[in-house]
Amino acid sequence: MTMVDVATPATVSQSVSRVVVDLQSISYTYEGEGQPVLNDISFQVDDGEFVLILGPSGCGKSTLLQLFNGTIPHTLKGALAGEASICGHALTTTKVATFATDVGMVFQDPDAQIICTRVRDEVCFGLENLCRPAAEIMEQQVEALRLVGLDGFGDRSVFDLSGGQKQRVSIAAVLAVRPRLLVLDEPTANLDPAGMADVFVLLHALHKAGTTIVMVEHRVDELADRVSRVIMMDRGRMTFDGPPREAFSQPRAARSEEGDVVPVSAWFPQAAEFALALGTACGVPIQAKDMPLNVAEAVTLGERFIGVAAVMPSVPAASMSSPETTPLLRVQHLSFGYDRVEPILDDVNFDLGRGRLVAICGRNGSGKTTLARLVMGINDAPRKTIFLNGKDLSALGPKEISAEVGYVFQNPDHQFVTDRVWDEVAYGLTVRGYADDAIRMRVDEVLGIVDLARYAERSPFSLSLGERRRLSVATMLVLEPRLLILDEPTIGQDHERAQLLMGLMVRLRERYNTTVLMITHDVRLVAEWADRVLVLSRGRLLFDGTPENMFADEALLAAGGLLTPPVFDISRRIAAALPAGPVRPTLSVPALVDAIVKSRKVAA
Repeated sequence: MTMVDVATPATVSQSVSRVVVDLQSISYTYEGEGQPVLNDISFQVDDGEFVLILGPSGCGKSTLLQLFNGTIPHTLKGALAGEASICGHALTTTKVATFATDVGMVFQDPDAQIICTRVRDEVCFGLENLCRPAAEIMEQQVEALRLVGLDGFGDRSVFDLSGGQKQRVSIAAVLAVRPRLLVLDEPTANLDPAGMADVFVLLHALHKAGTTIVMVEHRVDELADRVSRVIMMDRGRMTFDGPPREAFSQPRAARSEEGDVVPVSAWFPQAAEFALALGTACGVPIQAKDMPLNVAEAVTLGERFIGVAAVMPSVPAASMSSPETTPLLRVQHLSFGYDRVEPILDDVNFDLGRGRLVAICGRNGSGKTTLARLVMGINDAPRKTIFLNGKDLSALGPKEISAEVGYVFQNPDHQFVTDRVWDEVAYGLTVRGYADDAIRMRVDEVLGIVDLARYAERSPFSLSLGERRRLSVATMLVLEPRLLILDEPTIGQDHERAQLLMGLMVRLRERYNTTVLMITHDVRLVAEWADRVLVLSRGRLLFDGTPENMFADEALLAAGGLLTPPVFDISRRIAAALPAGPVRPTLSVPALVDAIVKSRKVAA
C-alpha cells in the first residue's frame, strides 16, 4: 500500500471544547437482559489523542463504541444511566444524523457497513449525504482510496473484493469525510499482516496530523508504540487507564474481587511479553519506564541482561512425516477460476497427512478461502484434482464430504441456521440422527469448553464477534471431523480464548487424529502452533515447509504479505550482536528468555 501525506482535519474552532468524548458514570443494559454490559464507565478523550481500548471478548468494548455516534441509546434500545457528551453534543438529546459530520465509525465486519455496489459510490456516499460540492467529493474520494492502498479501484464491484479489501473501502469512506473523531472496532481483523501494518501506519499519520482516534483492536504488536493511551476493560468495567508502557507493565495474571488469580485476557505486544518473562526469570522486575513497546526497545533491554557467552537456541526444523500411502487430503494440479481469464488457483499441489496442524498464509485475494471452499465442496472442484481419503472429491456428495470435513467460515454469521445458541451447536448432530441424550451430553460439553454455556438460550446474532467465532467453531467441534478447516479462527478473540481455542485444536488432533487446516493472517498463531505452512500468492503455492524456514525467507514474506513475529526479530538481532557467530533465531519467548538466563549463569 502506497502511503501519502495526510491532510490535517478541518480546524476545530477555538470556541469548541478540546474534550471530544466525555463519559460520566455510564452504565448500559441491553433490552431484555438482566446484567449491565457497561458498568460505571467514566473517562474523557481530548482532541488529538490516540486511545486503544483492550479487553476480553464480550467485556463491552464494542458496546462502548456505539455510544460515540448515538447508536446507543437511539437505535439500540436498553437502559442507559449516566451522562455522555460526544464532540460537544449531549448524547441523549442529539440525533444520530447530527454525529455524522463529527464521528466516523469503522466496524469489525465490512459487509455490515458497505451499502453500495461500486467502490467509488461507497466512498462518495457520506460526502454526498453531507451535500458537499461535486468537485470536492471526487477529489476527496480519490485521496481516500489512495490512502488505503486502493488507488484505481473506484470502478470495481464490492462483490469482487476480498474481505480485507472491503475493510479498506470502509476505512476510505470514513476518511473521505474527514471526521473530528475516528472510531474503529477491530478494523484490521480481515487484513493480511502487511495490510494491517499499512493501516496502522495510516492511523499513526492521521493521529500526528491531529485526528482524534479511539480504537478497539486485538493486534497490538505494530500498534503499541503508536498510541498515546490505553484503556483496559473487563466484564463491563474499566480496569486501567494510562500510558502504554504502564498498561503493558501489568502482570499477565491478577486477582479478582473474590481473591482468585485470573489471567489478563488482553493481548500484549510480544516485546512486552518478552520483557515481563525476562524480568521474572532473572528476578529483576521491569519498571514501567523501561517497558519495551517494539522490537528495537526489546533488543536494547535484552542486551542489558545477556552474558557474553550467550548462545541462542538452535531451533531444529520440525521433522516432516514421511508421505503416507493414502494421505487424508491430496491436491494435485488444481487450477480454478470463477469464469475469469486468470485463474484464482493455478496448478496447486500438496498432500496432507493425518493429525497435522497446518497453516495457509498469503495476501488477501491470494486464493486461500477459494481453496478451502473447494476442499469443502462448496465450489465444485475439477475432476481428479482433490482427493479425500483416496476418493475423487468431485464424485462425492455433500453428505459424504461433510461426514469427513468441517468448515468454520471467516464470517461466522454466514453459517448460523437457528435463532438459539444451544440449537446451533446441536443442529449438525440432529440432522445426522443422533439420539436426544447423546446430543444433550455433547452439546453441553462443547458449550462449556468454548465458554458459551451461559449464553445457551441467546440468539447467535446477539453475541460479540469473538463469541460468534467460538460458537462457529463449536458447531464443528461437536461433529469431530477428520479434517477441520478454520478460516481466520482467532479473529475477535482475546489472548486467553485464542490460546484456549488452539489448545482445543491440539486436543482434537491428539484424540481423534484430526488434521486442522488454518487459514490465517496471525503470524504469532503460526509461529506458536503450526507444524507446517503453505503460502499462496496470486493463486500459486510459493512455499510448503516449517514456520522457522518461512520466517527466515525475507523474499517469501514480502511476496506473501507476511511479517515476522516480534520475538523472531528480537532473537535474531540479539544473536547478531554476539561473538558466538550466526545462530538460528527462535519463535518462542520462553526459549529466548531461557537462553539469556543460561548466558548469565555462564558469564557469572
